[in-house]
Amino acid sequence: MVLYIRHLLLLILLISQTIISQEKLNPSATKTLLVLDMSNPNNSPYANKIVRFIDENKNEFTSTTNSRGELKVLLPIGHKYFTMCGNLKNESLINIGSRGYSTFTSRRYSFRFTEFTLQFVNYQNKPVYGEEILTLLSSGEFTTKKTNQNGKVKFYLPIEESFEVRTKYNLIKKFEIPDEGYQSVAFDFRYRGQSTKEYEFKVKQNELAEIEYAKQNRIRDSIRKYNDSVRSTQPTVVIFFASDREFKHLGEISVYDGSEKGKLLGTVNSVWSCHSGPAVKDAEVKFERMKGNYSYYAISNQGYEWKGSYEVTGGGWKRVIIEIGKGKKDNLN
Repeated sequence: MVLYIRHLLLLILLISQTIISQEKLNPSATKTLLVLDMSNPNNSPYANKIVRFIDENKNEFTSTTNSRGELKVLLPIGHKYFTMCGNLKNESLINIGSRGYSTFTSRRYSFRFTEFTLQFVNYQNKPVYGEEILTLLSSGEFTTKKTNQNGKVKFYLPIEESFEVRTKYNLIKKFEIPDEGYQSVAFDFRYRGQSTKEYEFKVKQNELAEIEYAKQNRIRDSIRKYNDSVRSTQPTVVIFFASDREFKHLGEISVYDGSEKGKLLGTVNSVWSCHSGPAVKDAEVKFERMKGNYSYYAISNQGYEWKGSYEVTGGGWKRVIIEIGKGKKDNLN
């Protein structure tokens, strides 16, 4: 604690001595007195900080601003200087002429900047408050700020040819503003889009909807499995019928269980032009089967044969279609 107070007192003493010494500065035959009012981009004083002046030969001179951002420094005549405020560079040159005993007064920013103002509104054209906006320079440096109640946020960015503006999830736009040597450039942009809160709310709603959908699917699967298990214990009414779009008739068709040596299940005489066939009560061949896989053999009195299989899952009814056009003559097999 004592060491900290000692360092603080030394810093105050150094600044005080610098200010006092600046008051005694006078121009000479070889040096010009430069008086500057140094400001931050938001026009607040660049107070109590060191400013470096560097000429074309990389000779360096320093001065410290007072609490109002003012400084005085003697610079050799006949040179041009740029300034460094910490790591911030102002490339706009200060041209010190060749005339001695001169005093030059001016105002200068700590760096050349783009005053970029963004207004963020949602799709209902209402200002978005508290949105975190990020500006990313081509140099890789970035700054984040939040929008005010009017949806606005202001950045003071070192002048570079390009920078990106982003929200947490989206790229708003990449801006390219050519450097034309100005001390400052003002640029306003209005953006209409979805806020981070709206996006995250939508994502959350989608997640909840997916959870609910999965839950309902599990319920439906459980009900279906239960119904299937119940249905599998119940007999199914199996219906055989003949079908042909042109009503082609090959005579009476006998249907056997399994093969030609199996049990006769019945005979079919009618031909239907569609695949829906007759109602259960009107079917010529109908019988009950429990859950399982079965085969059949059918033959018409004109010698045409059909062979096939069908699956019974239990309950309800099962329609088995004898396609007239697929019948084969016995002597061709």
